[in-house]
Amino acid sequence: MLRSAWLLALALSTCAAEDWKPIFDGKTLDGWKANQNPASWSVKNGAITGDGEASHLFYMNEKCVNCEFKAEAKLNHVGNSGMYFRTEWGPGFPHGYEAQVDNTHRDPVRTGSLYNFVKVFEQLIPDDTWWTQHIIVEGNHIQIFVNDKKTVDFIDEKNTYTSGYLALQQHNAGSVVEFKNLMMKVLPAPRTPLAGRWRLNRDQSKFSVGEVPTQLEIRIQEERDGIRYQSASVTADGQKHGANYWARIDGQDYTLQGSPSYDHVSIQDAGRGAMHEALRKTKMSRKPEEHVFRVVTKKEQQVVGTATYTVSADAKTLTREGMVKHENRETLQYKEVLEKVE
Repeated sequence: MLRSAWLLALALSTCAAEDWKPIFDGKTLDGWKANQNPASWSVKNGAITGDGEASHLFYMNEKCVNCEFKAEAKLNHVGNSGMYFRTEWGPGFPHGYEAQVDNTHRDPVRTGSLYNFVKVFEQLIPDDTWWTQHIIVEGNHIQIFVNDKKTVDFIDEKNTYTSGYLALQQHNAGSVVEFKNLMMKVLPAPRTPLAGRWRLNRDQSKFSVGEVPTQLEIRIQEERDGIRYQSASVTADGQKHGANYWARIDGQDYTLQGSPSYDHVSIQDAGRGAMHEALRKTKMSRKPEEHVFRVVTKKEQQVVGTATYTVSADAKTLTREGMVKHENRETLQYKEVLEKVE
């Protein structure tokens, strides 16, 4: 009995360890790519070392949607660096979240900060000292730990970045940073197929009145036991609009901000494989593997809009089809086709 319990405990601990995977082999930069000034990066004494002109080193083998990112770091006096996650590949300083690596640089935002979102001004780590920095990102919930001390516990209601690469920063000539024992853990994908960043395909969309927006982007992320929805659009006449809300997918009403046409929203999962009343009303047909949601918007407790949100079987397309009554009592029938942007 004791032997069986010991074997079970060993198996469980092995599985837990296997969740983490090394993303640096300790010898080469295989799997990593610099966006500029590649000479600023090398491997010395078993560590990725940044020393030279500004550059960012991306881990190219896998993207992070929900993940953990952990490394040991060491930084020289007045050095500056960072650990990026969900960041976009490209030149210059990346577009993505950054866990700050900065102990005595002239920039007062210190190690343990979520740059541009949560600032830590206390110096937690001395110069030329190894420490462990650990990032956890699930949906729009971000946590950062420095030597197991939590420095950030943040909900990004704007869903600023939803997917992207991991990367390391060499901030400037004179900074010398070292990273070793770099590890990544892939966390479960979002439970709802609505999660992601969606951008309007204008050519495939149509309005019964007026013109389709010139731009529309929707970001949906899981937050606690619901979703955070955030949109930004530009109409044909140049007006900017947006909406922001948190809601459970349970058919109940939740407060919505930012829209002049409605102030509450409800979302209900129509399920898979069966024809839903909402589909019959709109005379829509669907494929068995599509996922359909029923969305109702209200203004001062009166229904002003109904729609179906259909996520394609390959999860790459979101189609919103329905009607909405504007403040001028004009009814708009619309179909918007949005494509997932990584």
